[in-house]
Amino acid sequence: MLSRFGALPPILQDSVGRETLIKPRGLTVRCFYFLSFIFFNVLAVSLLEAETLVIDVEKGVALALNNNERLLQAKIDVVHSREGHRLARSAGLPQLEASINYNRNWLLPSFVFAGSAVRIGTENNLTGTVTMRQRLYAGGGVRAAMDMADRQVAIMGETERETRQLVVAAVEERFYDLLLAGELLKVVHLAIERSRQNLHQVVSRGQAGRASEFDRLRAQVQVSSMRADSIRSENDLRLAAMALKDIVGIDLDQPLEVRGTFRIDTSLDINDLQGLLDRGVANRPELARIIRQLEYQERNVEFERAAGRPLLDLVATGQTQFQSNEFDLADKEWRKSWNTGVVLNIPIFDGQRTGARVAQAKQSLRRTEYERQRLEREVHLQVQQAYYDVEEASERIEANRDAVLQAEKGLRMAGSRYANGAGTLLEILDAQLALVQTRTENAMARRDRGLALMRLERSVGVLGE
Repeated sequence: MLSRFGALPPILQDSVGRETLIKPRGLTVRCFYFLSFIFFNVLAVSLLEAETLVIDVEKGVALALNNNERLLQAKIDVVHSREGHRLARSAGLPQLEASINYNRNWLLPSFVFAGSAVRIGTENNLTGTVTMRQRLYAGGGVRAAMDMADRQVAIMGETERETRQLVVAAVEERFYDLLLAGELLKVVHLAIERSRQNLHQVVSRGQAGRASEFDRLRAQVQVSSMRADSIRSENDLRLAAMALKDIVGIDLDQPLEVRGTFRIDTSLDINDLQGLLDRGVANRPELARIIRQLEYQERNVEFERAAGRPLLDLVATGQTQFQSNEFDLADKEWRKSWNTGVVLNIPIFDGQRTGARVAQAKQSLRRTEYERQRLEREVHLQVQQAYYDVEEASERIEANRDAVLQAEKGLRMAGSRYANGAGTLLEILDAQLALVQTRTENAMARRDRGLALMRLERSVGVLGE
């Protein structure tokens, strides 16, 4: 059957005699492809959302503590130092050695006695030796070495604690940088929206003959300038996210969703500066480490002095020997011997080497003491800087809180005046600039207060603990 639009689809009858059309196969295939396309797109979006990592400060710190390479290296250093203690202790424990020596004499020496040739020795010689050596006196060197190893373990422990605090501080700082970049981007987007509204209003007034061409150009320049600021802010946000991903140890392509806000409080008593100073001196891992280094250097002086003192060792040796021309271990008698003795080594003259090493150890001790004094002053300085930074940021927030409200009110007034013909476009631009500046300052002040509180805890030595 033909129609004016071409061949009609065939007609069939169903079981009750009703006529039905046979649907073209191409339409069914197209519907299948369309539905499949929608399904896979929805699935892809769902998978992408599922892979997005939601992160706050606590989760970022937890990831960094598990993934940060510097912290993992510090933990390995602690384990390494513990093995050093075992190494130092081994010098005071018995040393047991066993050795086996086999000699094959291919040509034995001989001499002539009473007209007969006599050979000396046997073709096979097998000797086994066991030696035990126990140091009885080492001039205090073993004890000093063990004390030094203990101090080294403590030093590495404080280094790990310092590294942990530095990682926590870096995570929190980069988290706040990302929050700030996001807030500044919102400020720029609002400024772009307002500048476009200005341009639309100026164009409308220009069509009515109430705005000049200069006002239109100025409004267009403002839109272009805001777009450039938006591009820069978007790039700052992207870089801040990458910096946070890097410090927590995740892939830079990992989608990220940040939740949280700037820190507003601390567990420290920020009204007691002297208490913060005293607590900083007591808790800072750097100072604790330098105190352990002083103890290490003191024991090192004793260790070097021990090199000029006598050494007394107890030695016990057992030996068994087998000699035969035929290598038959079962049928031959083994000759055995055991002996013990005491060995005393007294250093008489070593070219003043021991004295020089003792003098070097004393100078290292003095140098470490100066380092401790420098670090203590530095801790005082850092605590006071963080303390006053908290005060400054808090005062900036208080001063800026009313400024934002006033800038918003000023912008509304300038817009109303311009709409009624009583104001100029310059008033609107100035009001918008003031609003952007106050909002930017507010965001930066809140970020600075969060950083100052974090740095105060870091300078006192309690961050992350």
